[in-house]
Amino acid sequence: CGWNQWAGGTGGSDTAGLGGRGGPYRLDRGHPVHQVSEEMKQQVTEETKERARKMAAEALKKRLEDLDMGELDWQRYNSIRSQVDESINQLRSHLKDLEKRCEERVWLKNQSSGELDENKIVDALSGEKDIFKRRGTPYGSIRSPLLSDPIAIKFVVDISASMYRFNSYDQRLERLLEATCLIMEALRDDKRFKLSIVGHNGSSANIPLVTPERNLNEANQLRVLEGMVANTQYTYAGDNTIEAIELAVGDASKGELVIIISDANLKRYDISVDDLEPLQSPEVHAHLILIGSLGDEASQLTSKIPNERAQVCFHSKDLPLLIKKLVTKSLR
Repeated sequence: CGWNQWAGGTGGSDTAGLGGRGGPYRLDRGHPVHQVSEEMKQQVTEETKERARKMAAEALKKRLEDLDMGELDWQRYNSIRSQVDESINQLRSHLKDLEKRCEERVWLKNQSSGELDENKIVDALSGEKDIFKRRGTPYGSIRSPLLSDPIAIKFVVDISASMYRFNSYDQRLERLLEATCLIMEALRDDKRFKLSIVGHNGSSANIPLVTPERNLNEANQLRVLEGMVANTQYTYAGDNTIEAIELAVGDASKGELVIIISDANLKRYDISVDDLEPLQSPEVHAHLILIGSLGDEASQLTSKIPNERAQVCFHSKDLPLLIKKLVTKSLR
C-alpha cells in the first residue's frame, strides 16, 4: 500500500493510478504503467475495496463541485469519454513518442571529420575540407519543432443535420462526439499544442467551439459536446463544408495543421472533388477525415483526392495513429 504517496503510478490498493490492484480512481501523471495481474487484484480484502470505493466517491464529489457539475452531468460526459479511454492514452503516448523522436540525434552536415557526405564529392575534388557528416544533437539555432513554439491544430467538425439524421444508420454523430472528446482530453494539458475547434452546418460555416485561450475541463467539454448535438438536431438542412474548409485554411498561418472531420454526405449537395481544392494548399497542412458514409461514397471520394489529403476512419480507435501521422507530416 502506498498510502497515496505514489498516486499516479501503477496504482496500489488505496492509491489512484492506472492498472492497479483496486485503487479508488484513475490518475495519469505520465509514469510508466504496469498492468497488475488478476491474481493480485483478488488478494485485496473487501475492507480495502470498500475504503477505496468511499475514497472514489469523495474524490468524485469534490471534483464535480470544483467543476460545477451535477452527477447526471458527469454521467453524460463519462458515457462518451469511457468509449475512448484507451484511445486517449494511445494518442498521448503517440505524441510523447513524437517528441522523443524529434529529440533524437540527426545528421550534422559540413563537418571537418566523420563520414564522407556523398553530396559533397564535387567539393572534395575541388579541395573543400568540410565535406563530412556525423550523427549528433542539433545545436545553435536548430531546435525541435515540438520544443519551440506551440503547434497550432484546428479541427473543423461537421455538426450539420445529416450527422443527426443518419446517426441511426452508422453512428456517425456518436463517432464525431467520441473523436472530439478524444481530441480535447488528449491535447488540453499539452502545452506543445494550441488547440482550436470550429463547427459548421447549414446555418453557418464557422461556429467557434474551442479556442486556444479556453481552459478546458470536463464541465466545459461536456458543454461543447452538448452544443454539437444541439446544432445537429436543430439546424436547418444545408451544407457549408466547402466554405468551412476555405475559411479554416484561409485563416491558418503557414505550416499550421487543419483537420476536417465530416461525413461523406456531399454528393447530395453536388459537391465534387474539384470543390475540395482548398485541401491542396501548399502553405497549410489540410486533411479531410470522413467518419460516415452512405454506401461507399466516402471511399470513392477519398480515392480521388490527391496527395493523401483525405482518409476514411469509421472507428474511433483508429484516430490516435491517424492524428499522429498527420501531426508528423506537418512537422516535415
